[in-house]
Amino acid sequence: MPPSCTKLQALKNDQIDLWSIDPTLLSEQTIITLSSILSVEESDNLLKYKNKVAQHTALVTRSICRLVLAQYTKTSPTALQFIRNKHGKPELVDRIDNGGNQDKIRFNLSHNNHLIIIAVCVNDDIGCDIENPQRKVSIEPITRRFFAQQEHTVLNDLQGIEQQQRFFECWTLKEAFVKATGVGISLGLDTFYFDFNKRSKNHTININFNEHYPLDKNATWQFYQAPLKQQILSICRASHSHQSINYFDARLLLKE
Repeated sequence: MPPSCTKLQALKNDQIDLWSIDPTLLSEQTIITLSSILSVEESDNLLKYKNKVAQHTALVTRSICRLVLAQYTKTSPTALQFIRNKHGKPELVDRIDNGGNQDKIRFNLSHNNHLIIIAVCVNDDIGCDIENPQRKVSIEPITRRFFAQQEHTVLNDLQGIEQQQRFFECWTLKEAFVKATGVGISLGLDTFYFDFNKRSKNHTININFNEHYPLDKNATWQFYQAPLKQQILSICRASHSHQSINYFDARLLLKE
């Protein structure tokens, strides 16, 4: 982890920077400062939240996202502009710098009330997801209704902690993938599946497609999964290059 974010090196094609922060650990003054970074539209959207905890998490997520991306675009966090594709996935508006180079920073974020992550890379589509494996969920009904039959069968042969852990490993991979495609959950979580019993010795995670998968089955997808602050992290990127993951604490961007 670098002592200063001003020393960040330019992203390479084989590199993913992963930023994280716990939104519950920020001071009141920091929250006031972060609020000033948001656009008018983002501030107005916060007023729609009835749940104060969710509102707080959303505020930190949007403002930290701006602070992180400003490090790579070398511009003010307030000057960044975002667009959304037809499925709602946010992207940076491409910018031409003074040297005539076009920034192609790609990012994705995921959050819950105790952890926010932002994955950043160049050029390629990327998706990420974070989940607390201790969260209580009804696994059998969820997998039966939404997952591929292959996953439903395997998961429901497991029990207890092992089932809970494997479910969230699968869930975060599926979420990271549909976010990376840009289509989102409307892609159908049953159109593809992961086979944890066939991982190679180097722990490569392979994706499999069912017949009704609607996109290009020959696209090159890479997956990365690891524990992060007692939660499960999954990242998906469309790339031929083997990826290295660099971890950063987003608190480095705050003056607390």
